[in-house]
Amino acid sequence: MRFILTGLLLLISTQVFPKEELKFSTDKIRAMWFMCATQFQRVAPTISQEERVRLCDCYVDHMRSIFTPEQVTALTPEESKKLGMKMNLICPSEPPFTLEEST
Repeated sequence: MRFILTGLLLLISTQVFPKEELKFSTDKIRAMWFMCATQFQRVAPTISQEERVRLCDCYVDHMRSIFTPEQVTALTPEESKKLGMKMNLICPSEPPFTLEEST
């Protein structure tokens, strides 16, 4: 009986929450994230590691929601530069957290 109920729940959940097909492989996501982090380290070495992680997470999430893997691969250096400027608005830097702000 429990087996039947579990099966029914799984069937219902896949109907209510259908799985979205993944556009980007794990390797492509990792490569995009690594390139983002490397670029930030090069152009803004004073940004903390925590902020770089947050920004690259935001950048990669945005890229995955807007582009296909083929579109990302086809971006020209000029298009990448324009996209980088746009990303400053989409994923703005946060000022560092201080203890004074929490009191």
